[in-house]
Amino acid sequence: MFRYFIANILGKASALALKIMKRRIPYYPGYIALKICPDYLKYVKKPKTIIAVTGTNGKSTLCGILNDYFTSQGLYVINNKGFNIETGIAAMFLSQKRRADVAIIEIDEQTTDKLFKYITPTYYICTNLFRDSMKNNSNIDYNLSLIKNSIPQHTKLVLNADDLYTVALGEKKDNIYFGISSKYDHGYASHIFSDLVYCPKCGSKLHVKDTKYFHIGNVECLNCGYTNPTRDYDATISLEEKLLYVSHNGKKYQFPLAATSIFNIYNYLAAISVILELGYSEDSISKFLSSAHLIQTRYRESKVGNLPIIVYMAKGQNPVACSSVFNDVTLHDGKKCLLLMLDDVMDRRDSTETISWYYDTDFELFNNKDIERIIISGARSKDVYVRMLLAGVDKEKISVLDKEEDMASVIPYKDVDKIFVLHDITLYDHSCMVVDKIKEMGEKLW
Repeated sequence: MFRYFIANILGKASALALKIMKRRIPYYPGYIALKICPDYLKYVKKPKTIIAVTGTNGKSTLCGILNDYFTSQGLYVINNKGFNIETGIAAMFLSQKRRADVAIIEIDEQTTDKLFKYITPTYYICTNLFRDSMKNNSNIDYNLSLIKNSIPQHTKLVLNADDLYTVALGEKKDNIYFGISSKYDHGYASHIFSDLVYCPKCGSKLHVKDTKYFHIGNVECLNCGYTNPTRDYDATISLEEKLLYVSHNGKKYQFPLAATSIFNIYNYLAAISVILELGYSEDSISKFLSSAHLIQTRYRESKVGNLPIIVYMAKGQNPVACSSVFNDVTLHDGKKCLLLMLDDVMDRRDSTETISWYYDTDFELFNNKDIERIIISGARSKDVYVRMLLAGVDKEKISVLDKEEDMASVIPYKDVDKIFVLHDITLYDHSCMVVDKIKEMGEKLW
């Protein structure tokens, strides 16, 4: 306990020092605390309600939704905000001014076995499981085993019923399943790959009833009968009405759609499922969703003159995340100009990351008559250019630049209806700079 108290004092002191120096290193106080007291998380004051979130994609977005909802209900909420390994989680607990009412913890798949030695979540959500970067969580079966072997005994699992990999976490447990039974006709069916082709039980080829995106959807094995579990929270989508209908225990709920991209509809459905499980009212959720918005680092909109600028985070080294964003962009109407910054900051520091993920990503979506111009920049811009050519994109539409700050100067402002900026997770600050340049350039034309 003595080491814990010292860790607490020095961890808080380092947070104050960073604030005074105006340095933003949110995980560093947690790093200090864990250096002094390796089992620091064993002793921290824990809220009564702890919601943990893991999975390949959607963790930060889902945690942001839950954080905003519980805050809107007047609760004191702590959230590690994307810093999802032990240091970031320790820093989150260090930041408590008092014992929080709710903790929303985002957890990297490979951190689960370390974290759950000390923390037992009330609810544990797994959004989905896909292939990922070669150097980070690339093997689904390995990650599945890590998560499965670390689940605390008394934690309630909340699982995506439309992902049979995620469903496998809940074998022989009492779980809550959420999913979408209606078809979603705005997806892209011809993905380059699927992570789930054969039955996990008998090895026979799976029959796909309908696909929402990649292997997420309604499937069954015609040989052994293995299929999606019954959904406790069964949703249908009405994009025309912008409504999400959810059935649970014979009762039907109706919620406004806060996003129309399929991957974010799943995030909102997961959040709705947990919130209803905790006993909150339909009205409170509807009121929240009517004004909800995605976290700014993931999606934001602005304008220069009457020209919309739409910024998406396209998670680099992750073909599913990038392809899903690419598909969502193509669903927008009008003529488009795309600005792509798809390399990692580490690629500028002699990174050894493979570029093979470009060839699992659906760049073929950009072979589209409504896309007028594609502007690529960054350390891997020439690799992206080659991938574009192999996807059949007209090379006359593509500009390759060394510096992001030059991208705004080659946009055909008068010939497009929308500008899209797609950036890697590490390039948020760069995307802000590019948007500022676009506005500066555009304002001279109007």
